[in-house]
Amino acid sequence: MLFIPLISDLDGQCGDWTRDQLLEMDAAFVAAVEAAFRSGLESRAAAAATARLKPALNGNQRLAMDAALGAAWDWFVGVKFEATAGEVLARVRAVCPRVSAEQVRVEFKTRLCGSNGVALGSSDGPGR
Repeated sequence: MLFIPLISDLDGQCGDWTRDQLLEMDAAFVAAVEAAFRSGLESRAAAAATARLKPALNGNQRLAMDAALGAAWDWFVGVKFEATAGEVLARVRAVCPRVSAEQVRVEFKTRLCGSNGVALGSSDGPGR
């Protein structure tokens, strides 16, 4: 099954597709995979080993992840940015084990460089 987001607050669109179009694509995908299983072109065991999907985070899990990232950032600043990526990741995962290394990298890059990816300098502060 393809990931189909819930579209409740939006205008019924997810990117370029409506929810109905996404559901149609999902049904076609599932039918094609089931046909491949029946014809022997694909095995269920191989397909299961290939795709490992994590369930989506609920609101509480998202808050826990945000708190873990924020606490790790505060610690990182406190040690004057003298820590390895492994140390940072270990601190985040001690609080929220489901956080991926990529999520930590993106969050820290945003905090270090800003949302536009341009590194901030000491002269970039207010009144300068």
